[in-house]
Amino acid sequence: MDRLTPDDDLFVKMDAVLDLPVVTQTLWRFPGTIDVDAIASVAERLHRGRLGRLVGGRRGPGRAYWRYTPDAGHFAIDTEPLPAGGEEAWGRARALDPLDIVNGPSWRLSVARTVDDASVVVSLTIAHVIADGGAGTCAIVEAVNSTPYLAGTTPGIADDVLDAADLLRTAGTTAYRVWRESRGGSPESPARVTGNPAPDTDLTGAEATPNVTVLIPHADYAAAATSRGGTDNSLFAALMVGILKRCGRVSDGDVVPVSLPVSTRTDGDRRANATSGATAFVEVAPGRYEDLTDVRVACKEAYGRLREKSSAVANSAVILQAVNDSIARRLAANATTPLCLASNFGPMPDEFVTLGTGTRATMAIRAVTVTEDVTQLRDRKGGISGWLGINDDHVMLSVSSLDPVRIPDASMMRSLLTDELAAWGLHGTGWGA
Repeated sequence: MDRLTPDDDLFVKMDAVLDLPVVTQTLWRFPGTIDVDAIASVAERLHRGRLGRLVGGRRGPGRAYWRYTPDAGHFAIDTEPLPAGGEEAWGRARALDPLDIVNGPSWRLSVARTVDDASVVVSLTIAHVIADGGAGTCAIVEAVNSTPYLAGTTPGIADDVLDAADLLRTAGTTAYRVWRESRGGSPESPARVTGNPAPDTDLTGAEATPNVTVLIPHADYAAAATSRGGTDNSLFAALMVGILKRCGRVSDGDVVPVSLPVSTRTDGDRRANATSGATAFVEVAPGRYEDLTDVRVACKEAYGRLREKSSAVANSAVILQAVNDSIARRLAANATTPLCLASNFGPMPDEFVTLGTGTRATMAIRAVTVTEDVTQLRDRKGGISGWLGINDDHVMLSVSSLDPVRIPDASMMRSLLTDELAAWGLHGTGWGA
């Protein structure tokens, strides 16, 4: 029996309570000679794998459960070819296709071919409730390798009663512990940020989480990092902070909290969301373009603090899972989204990159907060989110805006990213190019 974890429930509440559902999207761009039937075979196995699940309801207090069904997902091959150069626009449209975590589809796999037969593009969108990046990658690898996945059972009334009692007991114990710890005070965060989204800005025409993905030669990227005493990860964090500086969100001397997601997934892990978060405090220092030592140290210290921070976040999630939507809405009234998130996937698995075709694709990975009201994004005071992955001889760098005031569209994001890369002596080509 699989029930939703507190982390899963947070994304349920993002959807149901805040009306800000988060969708992960992976895009593949293959040469037009690949066999599309191979992708269809992978899709068939995805229906019967770990993605084949929806959120099962429960009455009263208690954890929701995963309702396994092959009907949870949707697979389609577009009959109309894309115009040449239309890959990115098509991918953006697929990111906005509706998902439903209760009734389905909770994920969509879509395929299209360009009119000149130069490329085949594939989009996989998954509601974040159903799978984080790690679970989505596991699902693809399992489907490509035809690895069987055992579906969980449906709980009975007695199961629900026992689970409700356990949840309330756990939440009560956790709340008491948090209260006791809070009496001792909490250490002041070293974060120091001077800028915020301007509430009176006209947001007409602003896009919801516009994204730009570029491909950078790995040799160039690694050289830029090591020549400055840094690593792939510290250069990634510095790039993200640089974009925030260029858009005016932070200034020289500010100390930016950079969220560094860390996977806690283990072999055989069935969790939909298994990610913890470290926070690196990175100063906006002009000398970062010459020396990455301070940024590298900040990232290392963040990982050293990981257990302490994860415990605090986990405690809040446990308590939130035990309350109803009305209370959760009040508790989340002043919640904010990250100012700077930098998610480093590292090397991408071969099965993930080839999608069962035997041919490596160029990739784009991102998360999209789906909303028609961008004022909600502004009011949550988010900044930017980035994803980094190594695919053979190049680095995929994907950056999205959660600040519709300072980075309202993809054109602005592309300009900021291009200029920041140039400051490091780097150049990236567009994913859809």
